Amino acid sequence: MIKVDAIIIGSGQAAKPLSLKLAGAGWKTVMVEKSEAGLGGACLNVGCTPTKTLIASAKVMHAIKTAGKHGISVSDLSLDFATTQKRKDKIVADSKDGLKKRTSAAENLELVYGTASFIGENAVVVKKNNGEEQEYTAPHIFIDAGTRPTIPKIKGIDTVKWYDSTGILALTEIPKKLIVIGGGYIGLEFGQMYSRFGSAVTVIERGDQIMSTEDFDIAESLQDLMEAEGMKFILGSAVEALEEANDEVTVTYSKGGKNHKITGTHLLLAVGRQSNADGLNTEAAGIALDKKGYVKVNGKLETNVKGVYAVGDINGGPQFTHVAFNDFVVLRNNLLEKIDSTTDGRIIPYTMYTDPQLGRVGLSENQAREKGLNFHVISIPGKRITRGIETGEPQGLWKALVDKDSGKILGAAIVCTEGGEIATVIQMAMEGGVPAKNLATGMFSHPAYSESLNTLFTELYKIK
Repeated sequence: MIKVDAIIIGSGQAAKPLSLKLAGAGWKTVMVEKSEAGLGGACLNVGCTPTKTLIASAKVMHAIKTAGKHGISVSDLSLDFATTQKRKDKIVADSKDGLKKRTSAAENLELVYGTASFIGENAVVVKKNNGEEQEYTAPHIFIDAGTRPTIPKIKGIDTVKWYDSTGILALTEIPKKLIVIGGGYIGLEFGQMYSRFGSAVTVIERGDQIMSTEDFDIAESLQDLMEAEGMKFILGSAVEALEEANDEVTVTYSKGGKNHKITGTHLLLAVGRQSNADGLNTEAAGIALDKKGYVKVNGKLETNVKGVYAVGDINGGPQFTHVAFNDFVVLRNNLLEKIDSTTDGRIIPYTMYTDPQLGRVGLSENQAREKGLNFHVISIPGKRITRGIETGEPQGLWKALVDKDSGKILGAAIVCTEGGEIATVIQMAMEGGVPAKNLATGMFSHPAYSESLNTLFTELYKIK
């Protein structure tokens, strides 16, 4: 058994900077990744980087298709999807090459390809890809093994061809008719992307609205905009069975007490993701999992086993790259900088890269009501976003929550061309404790999207 200072299982968005930081501090560190193909984690290989690259290409195509509203005529529009895919693959490859170089150049850091599992509280065994096994022990072990797409239990699923969010990235053709099961951010991003590439897209969602974690008015605003582009939605519907014939998949779903059928050439399953902790033999270390199989951690990201930490998606927190990176910051502060840091009370933003984007930070209205908070709700429709009128790009609802007593912002959701950036402006105000009314009177560049924050927060003065 080899003794080291730190073992890192996985190479995701927390593990990458953590491995380099620990090694740079003189810690003898081993980082284990299943294969070179997975180096960098889901975000780099099958998540943010490739999907947002393809989404950007789809946005360019949509802009050309709709150029007529600007008096611009484009003829013979065509898509070379192979070139689109090559661009995506090159961006991923270049990012991975940079990671390889930084990792290989680091002293005190060994990258091992293989499958890691626990054999004790402070020990793991790695089944290397060359068939060998090696045991390691360390006083500090960090789990960043991530998640994988959830495959729902549906009658006939083993008899039809389907794609998850990983598999659909490798398509060489544009689906003629794409059925998406799941109305969350993964299904919506892929759905709109392929719709803009030319697919007829239908989204089937069990719930009564898309984006179940959002307020209904925000979800409705975004759905209206996507429907205006030609996407179709079947809500409040449970998928009952799948069949395949003549290179098409038939989906049977129940709605209103009756069964209905819809047929497509391609099927995307986008019903969520599940923890990879089930492959780590956590029982051998006595590591506690929650009811969904995620690793339980405290505000310091430590599990119930001293010296064992879980970071990123696998600890059951919001599954976003920036959250994983902030997990790294918390560990770095506590372990190396001797700064007392915790995940408690973090203001967490996220952006869904549909077009327009959905940017959110802090609490939704539903969450604030569940907490019993005393707050104002303010909102403005997309038609009041001056920059959107000028660009000709449809905008959706802007909404914010303001605490009645302190006047501070509790949260916001922005359906806007740059919704993520606008939500970040609001986040900075929240981080700095800036009163909401300051955003009503503050000076923003004209005619930037952010200037409409004046319009949104001026709504506070209309409340009696």
